Amino acid sequence: MKILHCSDIHLGKRPFGTREFSEKRYLDFFKAFDEMVDIGISENVELLIVAGDLFDKKELSPDTLERTEKIFQKLKNKEIKVFLIEGNHDNINGNDEINSWLGYLEKKGFVHRGKYKINNKEYNFEKFRIGDVNIYGLGYPGFLIDEVLEKLNFELNENEKNIVVVHTALGGSEYLPGLAATESIKNLKDKVIYIAGGHLHSYQVYPKEKPYFFIPGSLEYWNILNEKSNRKGGIIFDTESGEYNFIEITPRKRIEVNFEYQKDVKEEFKKFCDELKLTGEELVIVNIQIKENGFVNIAELESILENSGALKGYIKLRYLDSMVGDIISEKGYYTIKEAEKRIISEWEDFKDTDKILEYLQKFKEYQEESDRKEDFLSLFDKMLEEEIGIENK
Repeated sequence: MKILHCSDIHLGKRPFGTREFSEKRYLDFFKAFDEMVDIGISENVELLIVAGDLFDKKELSPDTLERTEKIFQKLKNKEIKVFLIEGNHDNINGNDEINSWLGYLEKKGFVHRGKYKINNKEYNFEKFRIGDVNIYGLGYPGFLIDEVLEKLNFELNENEKNIVVVHTALGGSEYLPGLAATESIKNLKDKVIYIAGGHLHSYQVYPKEKPYFFIPGSLEYWNILNEKSNRKGGIIFDTESGEYNFIEITPRKRIEVNFEYQKDVKEEFKKFCDELKLTGEELVIVNIQIKENGFVNIAELESILENSGALKGYIKLRYLDSMVGDIISEKGYYTIKEAEKRIISEWEDFKDTDKILEYLQKFKEYQEESDRKEDFLSLFDKMLEEEIGIENK
């Protein structure tokens, strides 16, 4: 059986900005999913797996729901089954079936929603069987991820073909709620043929040799400034041969360039932007190195960039090391993040500067998203518990 695995689709996301930018980006997420579905159809897959965050928010507009149903109808017309779980964005209380939009899609016959129940600390994992393959959906367990994976491990029969679908990725350098410990994933090695993960927005496999844990990444740029890779797509996996292939799609074009000025920032930047020959459709990030005693009006330069043809412009500044401290950075310049690291390193109460810095970046992201309050508070509690020994009362 051939399956197509994708994740973090974020339908309904409507970024803040001009009316044109907001509308185009809203449609981008549907176009990306539609393209992925068309590839699945052309590849004759029998099953589509969505490993969380089909939607960007718990609440949907009528337009978002209508566009989503049209895409799923294409799969239904081709008799391609869909198995999906909720992620942290579209996550609801497991007992609140009435308000689950994934539950609605299931009742309409478009999808099968993977889930499990906990009753008096007893776990009941629902099994969806297609052909000779068992599929288990774990949704988004959050900070319970390792406990849930451990409980599931006892339920799996190593003599059967098992696929686990869970909205998580490996912990490590990333500090997000809901990331699994490497050991929790290793424990499943001999009991699964495939773990369909999500949550992080870049393509990853684990281990590098003979992987069994896969994260396809998002189909579009959810966080334009911070996503590390321009490769977007899904994974096609053959349950018979064990072969897999990452299939790329074409998201909105993102460009990152460097700009250095001599004297007149504004005039030199205008000329620089004209030379980019933008078409009005690109997302453009410009890195600027600030000279000694220099000042850059970010809003003004972003406006120039957009007037020169960028759909949306972003300015990232790098500062001379003499302007922020005596730690040498690449080419003698600091990013704002590197400057924050220097400041945090001087705080006596925190043991791990790098970890606190990553927490800070996530706090900023959550603060910008009005519906991420719960994630913000959960991550803040986790930071306090890990770094300064304060337990959440």
